[in-house]
Amino acid sequence: MNEFRNPDWQGRGPTDTMSRSGTMQPAAGDSQPLRDGMAQPVLGRSGPRTGSRGGHRSSSSSRRKVRRLRLLAFLLAAGMVASIVFSVVLYFHTQNIRDKERDLTVVQKQLEAEIAKARERITELNNDLVILLANRLPGVAELVLDRQIELNNQYVKNITFVQSGVDDQRTIEFSTVLHNARTGPILPQVTIALFDETGLQTGIARLDKSQTITPADIPELQPGETRTYSAQVRLDRQAPSKYFVVEVR
Repeated sequence: MNEFRNPDWQGRGPTDTMSRSGTMQPAAGDSQPLRDGMAQPVLGRSGPRTGSRGGHRSSSSSRRKVRRLRLLAFLLAAGMVASIVFSVVLYFHTQNIRDKERDLTVVQKQLEAEIAKARERITELNNDLVILLANRLPGVAELVLDRQIELNNQYVKNITFVQSGVDDQRTIEFSTVLHNARTGPILPQVTIALFDETGLQTGIARLDKSQTITPADIPELQPGETRTYSAQVRLDRQAPSKYFVVEVR
C-alpha cells in the first residue's frame, strides 16, 4: 500500500516556522533564498562604523573653534581694558600738566609784577640819591657812556664820555666842546669830576690848552672861537663811576 505523502511536508523539520503572511520561513542555517523575491538577510558582523569617527572629528573641530573664539574675545577685552586705562592715565597726566602750566603762569605774572614794583622802587631811590647828591654837589648828573650830553653851562656846550682799556687798566676819556659867544677872550677854567653811586669821588680832570684837538697857541678862547678838548680822567679809585660834575668858572 502506497503511503500518502504531502509534497508540502517534505524536507521540513520541526524548526520550520510559518510567517504571519502564511509563507514558510527557512530554518536557521538554511542558505536557500527566500521565496517571492525577498532578499536573504545578511548574517554575521557588520562593517566598520565610519559615521562615529566623522562625528568625533567634527566635535574636535568645533571645540577648537570655540577655544579660538574665546581667545579672540579675551584679547579684544584685554585690548579694550588697556585702551581705557591708557586713556584715563593720559587724561590725568594732561590735566596735571595743564594745572602746572596754570600755576607757572600765575607765578610768572606775580614775578613780573614784583619786578615792575622793584624797578619803580629803584628809580625812586636813584632819584632820591640824585637829589641828595645835588644838594651836596651842585650840577651833578648821571654819567652815560658813548653819548653826547648837552650841558650849555656858560661856554661849555656838551661833553661825551667813553671807556677804554681792559680789566684793571680801564679808564674813562672825555671830549668836550667849548664856544666863546662873548665879546672878549675867555680863559677856560673847567674841572670834570666823577663820582660813584654813593657820592664818593673816583676821578678828576682839568682843561688846559694841551688837550685841544687843534693845537692852540694861547690858552684863551677868543670871541666866536670854538675848541674841542679831549683827554683821560685821572682815576683815584677803581669803583665804577656813576655820576659826574662839570664845574665852570
